[in-house]
Amino acid sequence: MKKSILLLTVFVLIVGAINAQNQQPKELDFFTVQFNSQSAISGKLRIVQNASDEGAAIEFFAYAFDTLIKLLPGVRGSIETKAADDMALLLAAKLGEAEYGAAGPNLWKAVDSFTNPLVRAEALNSLGKIQAMDFLPLVVQLLSDLNTEPGQDPQSRERVAFGAVVALEQYKDSSGYLPVFFASVGWYSDRVKSRARDALPKILDNPTEPLVSVIKSSSYSYAVKYNALQVLEASQVTSRQKSQGAVAALSEGWRNITNVGTQRTILINMRKLSLDMIRRYGTEDANVYPFLERSYREGSDEQEQISAIAALAALASDDSARILSSFLSDMNIRVARGTLTREDERLVRVIIPALGDTGRPMARNDLRRVLQEDWTGTVQRLAQDALKKIP
Repeated sequence: MKKSILLLTVFVLIVGAINAQNQQPKELDFFTVQFNSQSAISGKLRIVQNASDEGAAIEFFAYAFDTLIKLLPGVRGSIETKAADDMALLLAAKLGEAEYGAAGPNLWKAVDSFTNPLVRAEALNSLGKIQAMDFLPLVVQLLSDLNTEPGQDPQSRERVAFGAVVALEQYKDSSGYLPVFFASVGWYSDRVKSRARDALPKILDNPTEPLVSVIKSSSYSYAVKYNALQVLEASQVTSRQKSQGAVAALSEGWRNITNVGTQRTILINMRKLSLDMIRRYGTEDANVYPFLERSYREGSDEQEQISAIAALAALASDDSARILSSFLSDMNIRVARGTLTREDERLVRVIIPALGDTGRPMARNDLRRVLQEDWTGTVQRLAQDALKKIP
């Protein structure tokens, strides 16, 4: 008897639960019915806004977005077009925030189909949030295309580019690094370029390979190469990796010679930054020495010459001691001939301590010769101090 009563009680509870569930309208069905009952896009927008306010299930927003994409080709008139744009903005943001992965195809369709740049940018942003990897190559190509020129509507292109930069930052894939780098140095306003610069370290921890490839490539302008070196210098890569870029940039700075004012200035600045980086980070690349010597002998100004001397001193190798000794030998010849200039004397006061800093025995002969020539007492004392540093 007790067993029968227990079974009856359980049965009543189950039936009651089923009835209670049936009496409560399903949120998804409710909003879907309301949404489908509206023929105009503006009416559908109101339902979507209500659903957003009431925290409807993400599946409803995905359904509404899919419906909007399908109806978009038939949308006419300014009111309906604006309603479609507003709905797309809201839905794309919702799907991105929820990281609703299944929305990838429709988000890309929005990028491809809408003309409103804000909608396109929001859809791109959400593609990055949901990590829709199938569409990463398309986002990369889109930003690469936008980087080429401002076109007839620069403001719209900027807005879309901004969305693409944000998307690629969120993808954190190496394929997005160079398009974002080129956006950071492109035709855009400071707003876009600054956002792109901020995104770069978040996309790739070690950008040495792509940036050095830019520096070495003949496809890019001197300004872009210089910017690549600056970005590498500001990055968190190792000293060895920074020096790799510096040696490449110094080589490019001498391989490309021009008399055009602005371009010449850029090349000079690139060489100077390269020299400073080589001084600070060092290098084991023997190919750097001819370019260091050239920066001294053919440099644009005294600052470049001094930077070359400082880099050679910091490397402190047999090669650097040999080159610095040749500089001092030239100065000894000039003082003996009486052809020394004021600039020469300023430089020799840098060359002599640099030779001492190398600590290489091969530097002794030219330093000793300073003591035998008609140099000022100050220069001779510098030579004596340098000799003391050499074992």
